[in-house]
Amino acid sequence: MLKRCITFSLLLLVTCHAFSQVHTTYHWHLQQPIYWPEVSELNNLTCEKAWESIQHINGGYPHPQNDVEQIFTIADRQAAYQWRVRDAIAGMSGNDAGAQISYMGCLAENVSSLGSHSSYGYSPSWNSANQQARGWTTSGGQPRLDIVIVPYHHALAPLIDENALRKEIQLYQAAYADLWGSTPTASSGFFPPELAFSPRIIQVLVEEGIDWVFVPNNHLSRACENFPLVLGTGGENCDPPNRADQLNPASGSWFSLYIDRGCTPTNAVPFAYTPHRARHIDPDTGIPYDITVVPVAQAMSWEDGYQMYGVNDINQIAWASDPVHPMLISLAHDGDNAWGGGYSYYMESVPNFTTQALAQGYAPTVVEHYLAQFPVDPTDLIHIEDGAWVNADGDFGHPAYINWNWPLVGPGGDFDIPGGWAEDERNWAVITAAQNRVDTAEQLAGYIDINHILDPTTGGASQAELAWHFFLPALTSGYMYYGNSLDMEVKPTIACNNAVYHADQVIGDGSGDQTPPTIWLPQQLPHNPGATGYGPLWGYQQVQHDRDFYIWTFVYDVSGVATVNLRYRLDLDGENSLDNHDNEVYADGPGVTSWRTLPLQLRSFPTGNVYNDPDIDFFELPQYIADEYWIHVTAPELVETGNVLIDYYVEAMDNQGLIKRSPLRHTWIGDGSGSGDGGDAVSWYPLEPEAGGELTIGYDPVAGSLPDDTSPVYIHIGHSGWQNVISPDPVMAFNPDSNLWEYLYAIPGWATAVDFVFNDGGGNWDNNNGQDWHVSVTGGGNPGYEMDGQLDGTAQLLSSTGGRDLWADHNDELLYLACTPAASAGTDH
Repeated sequence: MLKRCITFSLLLLVTCHAFSQVHTTYHWHLQQPIYWPEVSELNNLTCEKAWESIQHINGGYPHPQNDVEQIFTIADRQAAYQWRVRDAIAGMSGNDAGAQISYMGCLAENVSSLGSHSSYGYSPSWNSANQQARGWTTSGGQPRLDIVIVPYHHALAPLIDENALRKEIQLYQAAYADLWGSTPTASSGFFPPELAFSPRIIQVLVEEGIDWVFVPNNHLSRACENFPLVLGTGGENCDPPNRADQLNPASGSWFSLYIDRGCTPTNAVPFAYTPHRARHIDPDTGIPYDITVVPVAQAMSWEDGYQMYGVNDINQIAWASDPVHPMLISLAHDGDNAWGGGYSYYMESVPNFTTQALAQGYAPTVVEHYLAQFPVDPTDLIHIEDGAWVNADGDFGHPAYINWNWPLVGPGGDFDIPGGWAEDERNWAVITAAQNRVDTAEQLAGYIDINHILDPTTGGASQAELAWHFFLPALTSGYMYYGNSLDMEVKPTIACNNAVYHADQVIGDGSGDQTPPTIWLPQQLPHNPGATGYGPLWGYQQVQHDRDFYIWTFVYDVSGVATVNLRYRLDLDGENSLDNHDNEVYADGPGVTSWRTLPLQLRSFPTGNVYNDPDIDFFELPQYIADEYWIHVTAPELVETGNVLIDYYVEAMDNQGLIKRSPLRHTWIGDGSGSGDGGDAVSWYPLEPEAGGELTIGYDPVAGSLPDDTSPVYIHIGHSGWQNVISPDPVMAFNPDSNLWEYLYAIPGWATAVDFVFNDGGGNWDNNNGQDWHVSVTGGGNPGYEMDGQLDGTAQLLSSTGGRDLWADHNDELLYLACTPAASAGTDH
């Protein structure tokens, strides 16, 4: 009998691996900025690098205020920036195991400055170990160390101008061979700093030769039409997704994992762990640009960076992996900070993880090798919501990148778009003005050599090229990530002033200006007009927004700005379908109305420390700053009706008659009843239910969207992302005391949310305007292992051979063997 059980175990193990192989990979992000973007005293042609900054600090200079020597002499960083990545890959198990890294250009300049002086623990051959590891190949001939392309100065790609993003990519590509060798060729992958992605950047990436890009997987999941919204630490700690972004198909399975940053990312399985294709439509031409997107497992990545990490989390979702297009679990995080940058991580946790993965039947790999084995179907097009990685301080993956982009506030901290101020927004106003002047200098110069922007000391750099060289460090995201700490907030001004000094020598009196205005990406507040807000912007309280909203931006032009207008139109069916381009182009289409126009209000944006923040010292003010343009949107067809999808953009014309259009944006304006908060039709008790307890749900058809005379009312109910849905839909009981239809639901002990909608049994549904209702549950977590004689209704038949049916029940995380065809899937064996 024992021998027979062992045989069955081997059968189950082999079958499980055959049907659920998972691939795994790493990405380590390495970055240190230009700590003082001032003109170097060593050559007067470049910014000062780490070695010079250290000498200045030691010599008594007041800036930079960062302790640059301490930053670079931490032993783990000395290793990570030189040889430890190679050593970690050498210690991995599996012939195809490897990693990707993003080694920022500004970091390389800093380390090179130290290595060239053989100082502070750095060697002149600081990059040789990574060059060596790039020569190690997988069985398919791909590098086991892929040093991917990045914006050279760690710019937040979705918030910067298209021209600046192109230059940042081109700089890194120009430096690649000198840094990492020409064999093998430069990478075709891309890592966006802060993992901040938007479909808006796809066209630039494709045109600059990028084939694939890492993206945060929670922004694939939040874009699913049935995303199980839970607010708070048990789910999303930022604004809910706007319905305009929920274009991906519904998922039948979800995986939640709490991380100690204060949230619980919930992701569609296997959808959010599998590479897909994403598309951007050029709004001028209608030409599509497609790219492969590689989702980063957000919660698992955080866990991997702060502890010895194994495959237990992956085991919980491995059942869902498609053998034709298997899941690729990408673990991406900083490789030079905290525990994830240390010896124990690289030399112990990483080898142990790959060993466990192989033993479990998983395949440690690199992205290029995976994509060569499993090319993504070109028709597998999905949508990705804007946002960065979920663990950024005070951001949690917010679609507006609020940690780098906090909206304008009044002196008391309340939002004030017409008259407020914020230090990060001030930086974007300074950057917008400098961008336009640098663009104008390039237009007038007529020719730009990217190699001269990269290194003006090689000789022959023009004033326009010097303008770009000094401008681009202003885009460093870390300057704004750390807010008013040290001298971070003045650094963009230093860089921009140095840039426009050179640009102005080309521009002269501006008479040759043929460059249209520069428009910073239009911003919107709130993110969900007429619906629910939550997270840092709203004091971590669930709020119900009115249907009116603000749009604002910064605009600048060398010749002056004549007009700035908001252009908007209504979608006719309320859905921005991935099947057509009507919403994605400026031209009119059958699915949208014609454009309507509203003028934006002008405000001269202040340059100084408006609220006298004692932590900010603007000892150098910007030479130029863009004006703010804003509008309080109260158009009757938008705010009086609600439940409407609109497209909009900002159009600016300068005094030369040159016109610029901003990128197209989309927003869903709700009807004011909220999203997931019940509204007047729905109530529940207790307000904060616990796993293992009970939840009483009430429904009023008169206030809801079911017919007023509905009788009876049915509830369609499940939990934790629509798992274990009760079938058939239970009939609710009418309570004459409350005048409501009510239902008492027993919450499973591992539930994280209760999901429900209502119907009349005759085809009429109330699903909260497509959002469904989701009530957060405390105290839940991973499912237990119950051998209760019944499967949970989510079993899958894996194989049927010789009278034996093999079933997988992913809720109980067990495999069940039905020994005869007559044995039902509802019996445990």
